[in-house]
Amino acid sequence: MRWLGVLVIVGACARPVPTPPPDITHTIAVLAPTNETGDPLLVAGASLLEKYALATDRVTVPDVLASEARLQLARRGFTVVAKEELAGTAGLALQLDIRRWEPDAPTHPAFVLVGVAAKLIEPATGRVVWSTERRTSPVATPGEVALGPAYVTAARKVMEELLAPLGPERPS
Repeated sequence: MRWLGVLVIVGACARPVPTPPPDITHTIAVLAPTNETGDPLLVAGASLLEKYALATDRVTVPDVLASEARLQLARRGFTVVAKEELAGTAGLALQLDIRRWEPDAPTHPAFVLVGVAAKLIEPATGRVVWSTERRTSPVATPGEVALGPAYVTAARKVMEELLAPLGPERPS
């Protein structure tokens, strides 16, 4: 009987995932995500070796999220364009806001606490057509021994979760 009460409370706290309008345009530009964490969230290019000896480009979580969003949208049948190409088209812009991104440990992270919001905006009017939010919760990163790969794993999982309401992945 106690379990029934717990289930009712959990069900009441769960937010339904907003579904996009049925007539949503399938041309989308992914804007550079905003990082509200105050941390640069480096995936690659952070160490002295990478920076000076190997001349590795700096790659950040926002870079990975944007890349993963483009890939996920294309897999769902959307035409992904550069933001400059939206000026004369009837496309939408995907805006991502990183609200929290925090690993549980600096090495061998078991999870990353992630909070991200996404919204599709009509660039001409600024009207939000669809929005969703992933409230801060852990994203498992099993087997990862360094932050960079753990961040990439978390980014992939989070974008899949956030963009799932836009439709299933299509076979290639």
